[in-house]
Amino acid sequence: MRSKKPPQAAGKTVSAEIARNEWGIVVNHGDVLELRWLPSTSAMTDGGFMATLCLFAREAEEVRAKSLFIDATEFAHRFGPGVMEWRDAHIIPRYGAAGVRQFAFLMPPSFPKAGTEAVEGPAVFPTKWFIDRQEALAWLRSRDAKSVLSRERRAQ
Repeated sequence: MRSKKPPQAAGKTVSAEIARNEWGIVVNHGDVLELRWLPSTSAMTDGGFMATLCLFAREAEEVRAKSLFIDATEFAHRFGPGVMEWRDAHIIPRYGAAGVRQFAFLMPPSFPKAGTEAVEGPAVFPTKWFIDRQEALAWLRSRDAKSVLSRERRAQ
């Protein structure tokens, strides 16, 4: 079994692929765990979507990731009925139990909710949508993102 820790080179963490299937690749960046959806999602079924999220959740549980990142710029699947409810019931709680404290999505440039941040459904962490990869990674690595949830919870 290969290590889930990314390799070190000259004292810096090097990103490493730690899992994949037909529709996505999971990359450990050391401080951020990424799911990169592939163009093959255009032919993916809801079952393939669910299997890929289960793979990502398992990896998040194993590496105890604090920050999750999904690159959905190549994502082309259309969800069937009940899929997002399944995600809320079966995947989001696993992310929270794994220790996730923030979640970012990288979306295509035309995405209307870019810049929006929210704690959604059963999540115990904020999610923010981006159209710029570097901005998303900077947000995930910032202290501000870590304090959003505590501010929101205190305001309730």
